[in-house]
Amino acid sequence: MFTLPKNYKQSVSWPYATGRIRSLETGLMGNEGQERLFMVSDEEAMSHIMTEYGYNSCDIELALDAEKERLYNLLEDIAPDRSYLELILSFTDGQNLKTLLKEKLAAEQPRSFAGMSYLMLQPSLIEPSRLYSALQEDDFHDLPEWISELADKAEAAYAVGYDAARIDLAIDRGLHERAKQLVKQFANAWFDEWLALKRDLTNLETLFRTRLRNLGLKLFEDSLLPEGKLSHDWLKTARGLTATEIVKMLDKGFYRDLAGFAKTYGEPGTSSDYSRAGDDILMRHIYKGGRSLNGPEVTLAYVFGREMEMKNIRIALSALRNRLPAERVALLRRNSYPAWR
Repeated sequence: MFTLPKNYKQSVSWPYATGRIRSLETGLMGNEGQERLFMVSDEEAMSHIMTEYGYNSCDIELALDAEKERLYNLLEDIAPDRSYLELILSFTDGQNLKTLLKEKLAAEQPRSFAGMSYLMLQPSLIEPSRLYSALQEDDFHDLPEWISELADKAEAAYAVGYDAARIDLAIDRGLHERAKQLVKQFANAWFDEWLALKRDLTNLETLFRTRLRNLGLKLFEDSLLPEGKLSHDWLKTARGLTATEIVKMLDKGFYRDLAGFAKTYGEPGTSSDYSRAGDDILMRHIYKGGRSLNGPEVTLAYVFGREMEMKNIRIALSALRNRLPAERVALLRRNSYPAWR
């Protein structure tokens, strides 16, 4: 069983963090700042707006990378312990592990770390170069045990049919299984639900995608993450229904906003539309956390809200560079945080 670090404390020591976050919330872009962001005519103007809200004055993508690093340094500095930080960033390490393992196992001519370092995500718990060395040398003695366990599961899954996609599935499932176990020890219903929402959004898209491609039930079951609000039994039942029947089932529950995708998923643009609709659901949960009086959810809502703001900046930048029509940009844009600005 996975256990929390020894220095974990219950959520009674968060008033200091909450106070810091309340003062920082006024520096978020909010709806007003993002309206300006999506109206700019060049990257220089976009960069100027970003500096007004605490981003570095430099190349936009470098500024976003630096802000994400700062954001998690802030979480580490003001949180009573590292438990939330470590659980959240474990997913970044998992992504890096997937990239490195696929290169090692599936590439015809595997690259050196220098040749693929640009693919590594940061911030992470484990320096990507250390992760690379551990995989190459098959020596994980100075890394967390769960890393070697995930690597072993992914290698075993790949060996079954030499399909690189199985590396992704094994690691994603392992990460979420670990998170689902650990979060029970946090005694934080808000964060528990956050992780459940993330699993459900992935599982529902897996349902829509496998129906579209007419993939078998076994592959569908193997692709599912651990249960969230939606049970595996519910998902397997839905797998055998018509699109109209799935719409009726979803219309009755929490994910009614996603019901229409049972009929439209696979049409041009619907994958990005689904991502936007899923982020709307996540943002509603972020708003709920931000309205708390105290506790980890206030700090985490700020972190997740700032990350959604950064996603909007990337969308605005892509729209500017690719000259996307305003109507399409409006469909891609995410809601802003906090809700009152």
